Amino acid sequence: MGGPHVSFDADGILKNNPFIDFIVRGEGELTFTELLGHLKAGANYSGVKGVSYRQNGMIVHNEDRPLIPDINILPGPARHLVPLSRYRALGFPISMVTSRGCPYKCIFCVGARMVGHRVRNFDVGRVVDEFAELSRMGFIQINIVDDLFTANQARCMEICDEIVRRGIVHPWGAFARVDSVSPQLLEKMKKAGCTALCFGIESGDQAILDRIKKKTTLEKCRIAARICREAGIEPMMSFILGLPGETAETARTTMEFARTLSNSYGFHVLSPFPGTEVRDRADEYGMKVLTDDWDLYDANHAVMDPGSIAPEEVERLANWFVNGITEYIDDLEPRKARGEALSESDERALQGVRSFRFNRTLILEELIERYTGITNGGGRDALLLDFVDYLASSFGLSRNEINDQVQRLINHNCIVLRSDAQGARICWT
Repeated sequence: MGGPHVSFDADGILKNNPFIDFIVRGEGELTFTELLGHLKAGANYSGVKGVSYRQNGMIVHNEDRPLIPDINILPGPARHLVPLSRYRALGFPISMVTSRGCPYKCIFCVGARMVGHRVRNFDVGRVVDEFAELSRMGFIQINIVDDLFTANQARCMEICDEIVRRGIVHPWGAFARVDSVSPQLLEKMKKAGCTALCFGIESGDQAILDRIKKKTTLEKCRIAARICREAGIEPMMSFILGLPGETAETARTTMEFARTLSNSYGFHVLSPFPGTEVRDRADEYGMKVLTDDWDLYDANHAVMDPGSIAPEEVERLANWFVNGITEYIDDLEPRKARGEALSESDERALQGVRSFRFNRTLILEELIERYTGITNGGGRDALLLDFVDYLASSFGLSRNEINDQVQRLINHNCIVLRSDAQGARICWT
């Protein structure tokens, strides 16, 4: 196994999970490749840096591996090994990384400890090459998922200029800090196709922001939201409930502050993963970890007691927000059925939910894989008619709506009609 969680809890993971043989700590590419080479050759792996394992009933942690100085030595993601057509069908964006590292020290985040405080960048040409490739894959949006894409404004502008120079037109979004954007940068990003920026605001209480070492102010949050809107970029604001010092009053303040910044915002519950300062120094922050049931560490459950507000209240507030959205979305269908005219945004939301639910069932129940096709030499129309009839038994939808969903999948290059000597069938691309 690899990743942040096991990197900072290698002892616990190996002790409690006897089916796990090795843990690759930290950046995994070089370590995992070297480990596989040693295993294939039957060689001793005690010298492979960054590996933890069992030996003679003991847990062994080899020396740490330094961070990769130049990440440009790494190959691009092997996306051909992933069933991309399923993700396209669900309406998900496709993601890419242009850098590693974060210079900040927020106590709830493990990112900098995992990939370092110094930001290491992929070359601009390589970044835009990958962006161009993704833009041809048919996804609705490209998400740049660097910890902080806007860490270096000059580099961001260079990437945006190159996207524009090549004539690449595709919507994209990224993560940013409120103190890392400017009107000049946002203008360039908008011209290059940026539609949204996600900011980790975390709290509407300045004392909490200071306590968690966020190094931002509420006024900077307001300014970032305003200049984003002025540039035509949607500011998406993310908040965490249950941080050190949280009270019922600060939670209410945070929720009120969110509404003043943007129409796009969300609340999560603090999840103190291994390696985070808030977990390692919980006593100093007056907090208590309540469980190591990792299934509950989904940012929806209160797994830490802030000490100044009941964990149940933190969870209730987060659920109140999420349930309100869910109820609003669930009410769109009945409203339309009653003949009520929906707004353009509500209509898009309803169609998106319908498509998502349809395709989720299609994928989870493997309905395309189970479809045997037709063998009587029928053409495209006959195959589609038979496929829609086949799906009708699995969905409480009209054949017209099923046909619309199938046509959407064809138009988005998610499924394809294939014929051979045995007949005609439907396949994922």
